[in-house]
Amino acid sequence: MTVVERSFARVDAALKGYLRVLPTDRFISLFPCSQAGGAIQLSETAQSSLPDGLAQYLRAMNDKLSAILSIMTQQTLHEDFPVPVLIHDISGAGIRFSANQEFELGQGVEVVIALSNQPQSLAGAMGVILRAEERRGERLWAVEFKDMSDCEREKIIQFVVAKQREQLRERHLASS
Repeated sequence: MTVVERSFARVDAALKGYLRVLPTDRFISLFPCSQAGGAIQLSETAQSSLPDGLAQYLRAMNDKLSAILSIMTQQTLHEDFPVPVLIHDISGAGIRFSANQEFELGQGVEVVIALSNQPQSLAGAMGVILRAEERRGERLWAVEFKDMSDCEREKIIQFVVAKQREQLRERHLASS
């Protein structure tokens, strides 16, 4: 038996995802790459030149617009990616997920992963179903990412690193 060498760290997760089965031998993405950008921050100089309350009002408007865009994105995701999935673990190379649907090994899929809800952060990738395994009476499917933009991979890697930091912090506090 050979040991597969991983080039990406993997973390356990419980993330919502949305999937669609790709037509045979066609890797055309429906999910557009979006840069992971936080809220736009005004410089202190710009904030000081605004009338009292205006900066706070603009932040509130930005939050409301983000919420509206999030709702619209959810509606589009449900239409374009009809298979809801639960992602059990994730890395920059792939995911392992469960779904209420059977898949074929080697089948192409496109998946959108909800990395966070507030603010909403989504990452999308296309890949291939590598294997199926049983865990606690549940079928888990492993997907290897085959086609993914650098910005999407970077969002996933940042998520994984943040999770690892959180786990290290929890272990350190537990041992103290």
